[in-house]
Amino acid sequence: MNRVLKVTRLHLNKMSTFAITPLMILGIVMVVSVVIAIAIQRALTNPADSAAYVEGARQNSAIIWSLPGFLIYYGVQAVATSYPFALALGTTRRDFILGTIVANIVQSAYVALLLLALLGIELATGHWFAGVYVLDTYAVGAGNPLTLVVTAFLGVMVCLTVGGVFGAVWVRFGAKGPTFVGLALALGFAVVLLIVAPQLGEIIAAITSTSLVIAALVIMAICLIGTWFAMRRASVR
Repeated sequence: MNRVLKVTRLHLNKMSTFAITPLMILGIVMVVSVVIAIAIQRALTNPADSAAYVEGARQNSAIIWSLPGFLIYYGVQAVATSYPFALALGTTRRDFILGTIVANIVQSAYVALLLLALLGIELATGHWFAGVYVLDTYAVGAGNPLTLVVTAFLGVMVCLTVGGVFGAVWVRFGAKGPTFVGLALALGFAVVLLIVAPQLGEIIAAITSTSLVIAALVIMAICLIGTWFAMRRASVR
Protein backbone atom coordinates (compact mmCIF):
# COMPACT_ATOMS: atom_id res chain seq x y z
CA MET A 1 0.00 0.00 0.00
CA ASN A 2 2.87 2.33 0.78
CA ARG A 3 4.30 1.90 -2.74
CA VAL A 4 0.88 2.58 -4.25
CA LEU A 5 0.64 5.88 -2.39
CA LYS A 6 4.18 6.75 -3.45
CA VAL A 7 3.13 6.34 -7.08
CA THR A 8 0.12 8.56 -6.38
CA ARG A 9 2.41 11.22 -4.89
CA LEU A 10 4.62 10.93 -7.97
CA HIS A 11 1.66 11.69 -10.24
CA LEU A 12 0.55 14.62 -8.09
CA ASN A 13 4.04 16.07 -7.83
CA LYS A 14 3.39 18.74 -10.47
CA MET A 15 0.80 20.78 -8.60
CA SER A 16 0.70 23.46 -11.30
CA THR A 17 -0.54 20.91 -13.83
CA PHE A 18 -2.76 19.12 -11.34
CA ALA A 19 -4.46 22.13 -9.73
CA ILE A 20 -3.75 25.33 -11.64
CA THR A 21 -4.28 24.26 -15.26
CA PRO A 22 -7.91 23.09 -14.80
CA LEU A 23 -8.64 26.32 -12.93
CA MET A 24 -7.13 28.39 -15.75
CA ILE A 25 -9.14 26.52 -18.39
CA LEU A 26 -12.36 27.04 -16.44
CA GLY A 27 -11.49 30.72 -15.99
CA ILE A 28 -11.12 31.13 -19.76
CA VAL A 29 -14.47 29.38 -20.28
CA MET A 30 -16.05 31.78 -17.79
CA VAL A 31 -14.68 34.86 -19.52
CA VAL A 32 -15.69 33.68 -22.99
CA SER A 33 -19.16 32.72 -21.73
CA VAL A 34 -19.64 36.14 -20.15
CA VAL A 35 -18.65 37.91 -23.37
CA ILE A 36 -20.94 35.74 -25.49
CA ALA A 37 -23.85 36.05 -23.04
CA ILE A 38 -23.62 39.84 -22.93
CA ALA A 39 -23.44 39.99 -26.72
CA ILE A 40 -26.56 37.80 -26.97
CA GLN A 41 -28.39 39.89 -24.38
CA ARG A 42 -27.66 43.08 -26.30
CA ALA A 43 -29.10 41.53 -29.45
CA LEU A 44 -32.29 40.25 -27.80
CA THR A 45 -35.51 42.15 -27.23
CA ASN A 46 -36.48 39.85 -24.33
CA PRO A 47 -35.04 40.59 -20.87
CA ALA A 48 -32.18 38.43 -19.60
CA ASP A 49 -34.41 36.85 -16.95
CA SER A 50 -37.18 35.83 -19.35
CA ALA A 51 -38.12 32.16 -19.64
CA ALA A 52 -37.08 32.04 -23.30
CA TYR A 53 -33.63 33.47 -22.56
CA VAL A 54 -33.03 31.14 -19.59
CA GLU A 55 -34.08 28.12 -21.65
CA GLY A 56 -31.60 29.03 -24.38
CA ALA A 57 -28.81 29.97 -21.97
CA ARG A 58 -29.04 26.64 -20.18
CA GLN A 59 -28.22 24.90 -23.45
CA ASN A 60 -24.63 26.12 -23.03
CA SER A 61 -22.37 23.04 -23.02
CA ALA A 62 -19.00 24.83 -23.04
CA ILE A 63 -18.12 23.42 -19.63
CA ILE A 64 -18.44 19.87 -20.98
CA TRP A 65 -16.03 20.44 -23.88
CA SER A 66 -13.48 22.63 -22.10
CA LEU A 67 -11.53 20.02 -20.09
CA PRO A 68 -11.47 16.67 -21.97
CA GLY A 69 -8.52 17.61 -24.22
CA PHE A 70 -6.33 18.55 -21.26
CA LEU A 71 -7.50 15.61 -19.15
CA ILE A 72 -6.80 13.01 -21.85
CA TYR A 73 -3.35 14.54 -22.37
CA TYR A 74 -2.83 14.49 -18.60
CA GLY A 75 -3.79 10.79 -18.52
CA VAL A 76 -1.38 9.99 -21.35
CA GLN A 77 1.60 11.77 -19.85
CA ALA A 78 0.85 10.47 -16.34
CA VAL A 79 1.51 6.94 -17.58
CA ALA A 80 4.04 7.52 -20.34
CA THR A 81 6.40 9.79 -18.41
CA SER A 82 6.08 8.41 -14.88
CA TYR A 83 6.20 4.69 -15.66
CA PRO A 84 9.95 4.34 -16.41
CA PHE A 85 10.92 6.43 -13.39
CA ALA A 86 8.59 4.54 -11.03
CA LEU A 87 9.80 1.09 -12.14
CA ALA A 88 13.42 2.21 -11.96
CA LEU A 89 12.80 2.94 -8.27
CA GLY A 90 11.47 -0.58 -7.69
CA THR A 91 7.72 -0.12 -8.11
CA THR A 92 5.87 -3.09 -9.56
CA ARG A 93 3.56 -2.73 -12.55
CA ARG A 94 0.59 -3.62 -10.34
CA ASP A 95 1.45 -0.93 -7.80
CA PHE A 96 2.00 1.60 -10.56
CA ILE A 97 -1.44 0.97 -12.06
CA LEU A 98 -3.13 1.07 -8.65
CA GLY A 99 -1.30 4.28 -7.72
CA THR A 100 -2.34 5.80 -11.03
CA ILE A 101 -5.97 4.90 -10.35
CA VAL A 102 -5.80 6.58 -6.93
CA ALA A 103 -4.22 9.68 -8.51
CA ASN A 104 -7.02 9.75 -11.09
CA ILE A 105 -9.61 9.57 -8.32
CA VAL A 106 -7.95 12.49 -6.52
CA GLN A 107 -7.86 14.53 -9.75
CA SER A 108 -11.50 13.72 -10.49
CA ALA A 109 -12.61 14.67 -6.98
CA TYR A 110 -10.66 17.95 -7.20
CA VAL A 111 -12.27 18.99 -10.48
CA ALA A 112 -15.73 17.94 -9.26
CA LEU A 113 -15.37 20.00 -6.06
CA LEU A 114 -13.99 22.92 -8.06
CA LEU A 115 -17.02 22.88 -10.34
CA LEU A 116 -19.31 22.55 -7.33
CA ALA A 117 -17.78 25.66 -5.77
CA LEU A 118 -18.14 27.58 -9.02
CA LEU A 119 -21.78 26.49 -9.28
CA GLY A 120 -22.39 27.80 -5.76
CA ILE A 121 -20.86 31.16 -6.72
CA GLU A 122 -22.88 31.25 -9.94
CA LEU A 123 -26.15 30.67 -8.12
CA ALA A 124 -25.27 33.03 -5.24
CA THR A 125 -24.40 35.89 -7.60
CA GLY A 126 -27.48 35.54 -9.77
CA HIS A 127 -25.46 33.93 -12.55
CA TRP A 128 -22.36 36.11 -12.32
CA PHE A 129 -24.42 39.31 -11.96
CA ALA A 130 -25.15 39.22 -15.69
CA GLY A 131 -27.44 36.28 -16.43
CA VAL A 132 -24.52 34.09 -17.53
CA TYR A 133 -25.21 30.34 -17.41
CA VAL A 134 -21.99 28.34 -17.33
CA LEU A 135 -22.60 25.62 -14.72
CA ASP A 136 -26.35 25.96 -14.18
CA THR A 137 -26.92 24.24 -17.51
CA TYR A 138 -28.73 21.13 -18.72
CA ALA A 139 -25.46 19.42 -19.63
CA VAL A 140 -24.44 19.16 -15.95
CA GLY A 141 -27.75 18.97 -14.12
CA ALA A 142 -29.35 22.42 -14.47
CA GLY A 143 -28.17 23.58 -11.06
CA ASN A 144 -28.47 20.22 -9.25
CA PRO A 145 -25.26 19.91 -7.16
CA LEU A 146 -25.37 16.11 -6.92
CA THR A 147 -25.81 15.67 -10.67
CA LEU A 148 -22.97 18.11 -11.30
CA VAL A 149 -20.57 16.32 -8.94
CA VAL A 150 -21.36 12.84 -10.31
CA THR A 151 -21.15 14.03 -13.92
CA ALA A 152 -17.87 15.84 -13.34
CA PHE A 153 -16.27 13.02 -11.35
CA LEU A 154 -17.17 10.30 -13.85
CA GLY A 155 -16.35 12.51 -16.83
CA VAL A 156 -12.88 13.30 -15.52
CA MET A 157 -12.24 9.64 -14.64
CA VAL A 158 -13.24 8.54 -18.13
CA CYS A 159 -10.92 11.07 -19.76
CA LEU A 160 -7.99 10.15 -17.52
CA THR A 161 -8.42 6.40 -18.01
CA VAL A 162 -8.78 6.82 -21.78
CA GLY A 163 -5.58 8.85 -21.80
CA GLY A 164 -3.96 6.26 -19.54
CA VAL A 165 -4.62 3.35 -21.88
CA PHE A 166 -3.15 5.30 -24.82
CA GLY A 167 -0.12 6.12 -22.68
CA ALA A 168 0.25 2.43 -21.77
CA VAL A 169 -0.01 1.39 -25.42
CA TRP A 170 2.69 3.94 -26.30
CA VAL A 171 4.97 2.57 -23.56
CA ARG A 172 4.39 -1.01 -24.74
CA PHE A 173 4.44 -0.63 -28.54
CA GLY A 174 6.01 2.77 -29.23
CA ALA A 175 4.59 5.60 -31.28
CA LYS A 176 2.75 3.31 -33.71
CA GLY A 177 0.72 1.71 -30.94
CA PRO A 178 -1.65 4.62 -30.19
CA THR A 179 -2.03 5.26 -33.94
CA PHE A 180 -3.25 1.73 -34.62
CA VAL A 181 -5.49 1.74 -31.54
CA GLY A 182 -6.99 5.08 -32.56
CA LEU A 183 -7.63 3.87 -36.09
CA ALA A 184 -9.19 0.64 -34.80
CA LEU A 185 -11.49 2.56 -32.46
CA ALA A 186 -12.50 4.99 -35.22
CA LEU A 187 -13.24 2.10 -37.58
CA GLY A 188 -15.21 0.24 -34.94
CA PHE A 189 -17.21 3.35 -34.08
CA ALA A 190 -17.97 3.96 -37.76
CA VAL A 191 -19.18 0.37 -38.22
CA VAL A 192 -21.40 0.54 -35.13
CA LEU A 193 -22.79 3.90 -36.23
CA LEU A 194 -23.54 2.46 -39.67
CA ILE A 195 -25.39 -0.48 -38.13
CA VAL A 196 -27.51 1.56 -35.68
CA ALA A 197 -28.08 4.53 -37.98
CA PRO A 198 -31.75 3.65 -38.73
CA GLN A 199 -32.53 3.52 -34.98
CA LEU A 200 -30.18 6.33 -33.92
CA GLY A 201 -32.98 8.75 -33.04
CA GLU A 202 -34.72 6.16 -30.86
CA ILE A 203 -31.46 5.24 -29.15
CA ILE A 204 -30.66 8.87 -28.32
CA ALA A 205 -34.19 9.43 -27.01
CA ALA A 206 -33.88 6.36 -24.77
CA ILE A 207 -30.63 7.53 -23.13
CA THR A 208 -31.02 8.17 -19.40
CA SER A 209 -28.68 9.37 -16.66
CA THR A 210 -28.42 5.80 -15.38
CA SER A 211 -27.39 4.49 -18.78
CA LEU A 212 -24.74 7.22 -19.05
CA VAL A 213 -23.30 6.25 -15.65
CA ILE A 214 -23.20 2.58 -16.69
CA ALA A 215 -21.53 3.52 -19.98
CA ALA A 216 -18.90 5.56 -18.13
CA LEU A 217 -18.15 2.67 -15.77
CA VAL A 218 -17.89 0.22 -18.68
CA ILE A 219 -15.50 2.53 -20.56
CA MET A 220 -13.32 2.94 -17.47
CA ALA A 221 -13.24 -0.82 -16.86
CA ILE A 222 -12.24 -1.53 -20.47
CA CYS A 223 -9.52 1.13 -20.36
CA LEU A 224 -8.11 -0.13 -17.05
CA ILE A 225 -8.04 -3.71 -18.33
CA GLY A 226 -6.36 -2.52 -21.52
CA THR A 227 -3.81 -0.55 -19.47
CA TRP A 228 -3.01 -3.64 -17.42
CA PHE A 229 -2.51 -5.91 -20.42
CA ALA A 230 -0.44 -3.30 -22.25
CA MET A 231 1.86 -2.73 -19.27
CA ARG A 232 2.33 -6.36 -18.25
CA ARG A 233 5.14 -6.75 -20.79
CA ALA A 234 6.08 -3.10 -21.25
CA SER A 235 9.80 -2.51 -20.96
CA VAL A 236 11.39 0.32 -19.03
CA ARG A 237 12.68 2.74 -21.64
